[in-house]
Amino acid sequence: MNAVTGKIFALIWAMGATSILAAPCYASQASSSQAQPVQRLFECRALAEGTARLACYDSATASLERAEQQGEIVVVERQRVLESRRALFGFTLPDVSTLLGSETDQLNEVETTLERASYTPGAGWTFYLADGSVWRQIDSTPLQFRARDGLPIKIRRASMGTYFLKVSDNPAVRAKRQ
Repeated sequence: MNAVTGKIFALIWAMGATSILAAPCYASQASSSQAQPVQRLFECRALAEGTARLACYDSATASLERAEQQGEIVVVERQRVLESRRALFGFTLPDVSTLLGSETDQLNEVETTLERASYTPGAGWTFYLADGSVWRQIDSTPLQFRARDGLPIKIRRASMGTYFLKVSDNPAVRAKRQ
């Protein structure tokens, strides 16, 4: 082994050892579901002495306020999260479940109305919905309906990242959000 190869080997070994030693620290930080300023605020409850607890709360709330003002923490009401989930329904996105609530909050179905629809021979239907979304039929299921404003639409999550779109009383078709 020459000197250059030895230095490269030593560097790779040092990087690996650093990542192995740092992993438990990272894991303990990542396991907490709250941001650090929020966690500090909650920890103040454990202090028994009133003056110390008040000082802890004052310090923790100042830190939390500073973090929010600097954009490090964003506080969002549950209703805004649900609206965001509805607006993003049907898009293939990276996993943002931690940003938009827990896995149990996952949206599986949306009901809206049709604004308009157009049919392209060989390609199927394109649906323009009242919520502003556009969906395109991706299967060959025939639909027989008069496209008019206000028809009820139900879109539900199907298997393997696909969706079923149902117009009024017609059979559901596989669809993709555009």
